[in-house]
Amino acid sequence: MVTNKPRIRMTVRDGQQVPVRAYYEGGSHKRRMAGKGTAVTGPNGPIENSLATLQARSHHAIRNNAYAASAKEKYVSNLVGTGIKPQWGDPKIQALWDEWVSESDADGIDNFYGQQALAAGAQFEAGEVLGRFRYRRTSDGLSVPLQLQVIEAEHLDPTYSQSFGNRLIKMGIEFNAIGQRSAYHLWRYHPHENLTSSLNTRVQVPADNVVHMYRRTRPGQLRGVPELTAVIVRLYEIDEMQDATLARQKLAQLFGAFVKRKTSHDLEDDGPNFGSLVRPPGEMDQLDEFTPGGIHYLEDDEEVTFSTPPDIQGQYTEWLRSELLAVGAGAGLTYEQMTGDLKGVNYSSIRAGLLEFRRRAEMLQAQLIVHQWCRRISAKWLDVAVTSGALRIPDYWQKRKQLLAIDWIAPKWSWVDPLKEVSADLMEVRAGLAPRSEKAGERGWAIELLDAEIDRGNKSADRYGLVLDSDPRKTAKNGGLHNALEALAATEEEDD
Repeated sequence: MVTNKPRIRMTVRDGQQVPVRAYYEGGSHKRRMAGKGTAVTGPNGPIENSLATLQARSHHAIRNNAYAASAKEKYVSNLVGTGIKPQWGDPKIQALWDEWVSESDADGIDNFYGQQALAAGAQFEAGEVLGRFRYRRTSDGLSVPLQLQVIEAEHLDPTYSQSFGNRLIKMGIEFNAIGQRSAYHLWRYHPHENLTSSLNTRVQVPADNVVHMYRRTRPGQLRGVPELTAVIVRLYEIDEMQDATLARQKLAQLFGAFVKRKTSHDLEDDGPNFGSLVRPPGEMDQLDEFTPGGIHYLEDDEEVTFSTPPDIQGQYTEWLRSELLAVGAGAGLTYEQMTGDLKGVNYSSIRAGLLEFRRRAEMLQAQLIVHQWCRRISAKWLDVAVTSGALRIPDYWQKRKQLLAIDWIAPKWSWVDPLKEVSADLMEVRAGLAPRSEKAGERGWAIELLDAEIDRGNKSADRYGLVLDSDPRKTAKNGGLHNALEALAATEEEDD
């Protein structure tokens, strides 16, 4: 419920009611803070009233504004990249999963990791995204008879709320008597596509068959809002300012010359000064547009007057930069990532910015994409794989929790200066200040998988008799042991 007027606490003093003094300036109702942010709301009221408009404006901005489109692309490429991939403990499960990855899309377009990117982009753009499980027949030829359909959030109507009995539907989501999500009421088709209303009806889908990914910023929040919500007004104002500046520059290029001409009754008998070009009043074409470099003739008593709006051309670049800094902050990106402008950047400054961004990205990877999206899908996939007979795991339901304790590995980060980063990591591990598993995880490796790959490489080198400088079992960091082995081999040849 929205309260328009602030509630002012009163106390009695000398028989009269007087306002209680605000000990926090932010809680004051004096002139400085009067009318600012006094509407009291719950976590869902503003979303219910504004979500459809916010989503429409976010879609429009990303379609038409280069900075908004760039922000979305950087968000997806950093959070998902080539895909956040699971490391199953059982090789049989891993092999079946790798086979199903290319079959996962119910639309038949993407693989599972492409769907991850699609879902992350939709969540950025609309604030939330839905995934619906589609069960298939075993005769359909899939490795596991299950597919995933990625659905835009508009399928879930934020204005659809009602209650009956012990059931409550709030913004399209149905809850049972103990407050758990029991169903989603989804439009069969996208509500903004060109379909007749008779074809598009709501479908009640059990909550177990729907994945709802959104970023919750307040306890009790049921729906997400676009990531550009805080800067959507600023993006439109930047567009308007750039259009106005461009129009001003175009207009400046149009001017050539204006000729004020005499009419026939002002001329001497020997003829007009301008020859046959002079026409009596009223025969001149009306001047309603300019041409670049043109000579524009005016009638008698006509003149051209231009407005002189304030010129901020000298400060335009700095103004735009400050606005884009705010847009980047609101979208959760650095200015350099969003714009590609690296002017004035050095190693220390860009590293500090990237580290802060990567902390946020890692949080979203773990809490949003892995926990809300990947974990739900992998659990459903494994259940269907076992119940359909694609996997045979004795005592599965007793082992299920253990089997689902898997690592999801995000793509490794690229470093600003690899030599400095690796040297620092090496010093931390050798000093006992960080475990090797932590440094492997930062590069997108599970420690067990990394060790398995190193072991496989060592065995291959031994099989072919290779001694590499990168093999710490046989060489020092300066390659000293390698040189000693070569010298020993040369001595043996001489003895022979």
